[in-house]
Amino acid sequence: MPSRVSKKKKVSEANLPIIKCFCGAKILLVPDVKLMSKAIEAHAEAHTKKIKPKKEAEAEAERVRDYLIAKVLDKASED
Repeated sequence: MPSRVSKKKKVSEANLPIIKCFCGAKILLVPDVKLMSKAIEAHAEAHTKKIKPKKEAEAEAERVRDYLIAKVLDKASED
């Protein structure tokens, strides 16, 4: 018997594996490594667009990548 989704919880988030960036953005966890890599890179790029000095932007991108990769590994180890 299927469980009902609470009205407070969005259907799109019902049982989907997601990781959450420290900025609040949610990224769907998918079993394709290349696709996950592209999603993380795209999000890291979005963070860099908010920062002017190139050196600081690169440091922020690295920080975002490291954080999201750790989240992916944590989520994958839960199952």
